[in-house]
Amino acid sequence: VLLQSPIESGARVAFGNTVSFLGYYLDIFRNYEKIGKITAPVAIMHGTADKVVSVTNGKNLHEMLRRPYDPLWIEGYGHNDMPQDKCFVYAKQFLNSLR
Repeated sequence: VLLQSPIESGARVAFGNTVSFLGYYLDIFRNYEKIGKITAPVAIMHGTADKVVSVTNGKNLHEMLRRPYDPLWIEGYGHNDMPQDKCFVYAKQFLNSLR
């Protein structure tokens, strides 16, 4: 599984942790509850300057993984400007590690 700029929770991204707790049943993207159930290796890449989905989301999800692959935190990049060359190299390294 390869994730780019993943969200922990839709409500947490939009409103923060307190509101996500209050609106728990309205949040259809509670990925923090699902990520620990993945038994396959998981790689996460995320830009450190992401203002749409904070890199904290990716880091928190990474901490919950059963089989984490070394993450790629791309310094200075945001949500919509991830450098394609770095992302492709990372994806290739991850896929090669599965052999």
